Amino acid sequence: MATTTTDHEAIRKWVEERGGHPARVDATGRSGNPGVLRIEFSGEGKGKLKRIEWDEFFQWFDRDQLAFIYQDRARGGRPSRFNKLVSRARVGDGHGGQKQGGAKRGAAPAQDAIEILTSQHRMVEEMFEQLEAERPGSAEYRRLFADLADALAVHSTIEEQVFYPGVKREETEGLLENSVEEHLEVKRVLATLMETAPDGDARGELEELAGLTEEHVLEEEHELFPQVRKLLAADELRDLARRMTELEAELRREGEPRAEVPNETDEPAPI
Repeated sequence: MATTTTDHEAIRKWVEERGGHPARVDATGRSGNPGVLRIEFSGEGKGKLKRIEWDEFFQWFDRDQLAFIYQDRARGGRPSRFNKLVSRARVGDGHGGQKQGGAKRGAAPAQDAIEILTSQHRMVEEMFEQLEAERPGSAEYRRLFADLADALAVHSTIEEQVFYPGVKREETEGLLENSVEEHLEVKRVLATLMETAPDGDARGELEELAGLTEEHVLEEEHELFPQVRKLLAADELRDLARRMTELEAELRREGEPRAEVPNETDEPAPI
């Protein structure tokens, strides 16, 4: 579960407990402006980040009206380093600010695209938990892994082929580019697991897959989805839901959606 805050002390405490430092992306600042702010952890940044003092960090954090999204614990209770600096205007509850359109007064609205994707997020989280409880190599373990791989394949496909193109706007383009990059990471780990996990003990790789999936979910639900609700009308989101549902049904009729994953690991999906 992620938390959003603008409290300086809470941010500093979380970062320093994990050995992090305030930083900026080198070569992005100008005329006294530090540029793009980041949190640096040891071994990250690859020379692209330059450390700054907390006073300077918070001066520009407030001036740029930023908020800090962070996670205390990852799956299994490990301390998480997941964090994101976002515009305060973009942080919402995922429902407010939606354009109106299409639904008749008094009619029960159909499930929309964001509700479908959020429901799939919860389903995948439950599948990871079920898989962790099974003995590697057992029949139930193999069945659950196949179901998880199919669910991830279907989810990424309906996002890449329907949802992302349907919500692509100037305001969402950067978020969508980041999302397909994250999908690529997930697919690469999943493709490897499809070769090793069914008959062996691949707990480390499964933990990596769960972590990548969790970070992707957090970013979508805290950044992309609230932005999409502000930009698209209710009937537009329901139309996307209809098309996503049709594509999912088609993928499952064809059988084993996971089979395409190894063929999608070279580059991010186009949007």
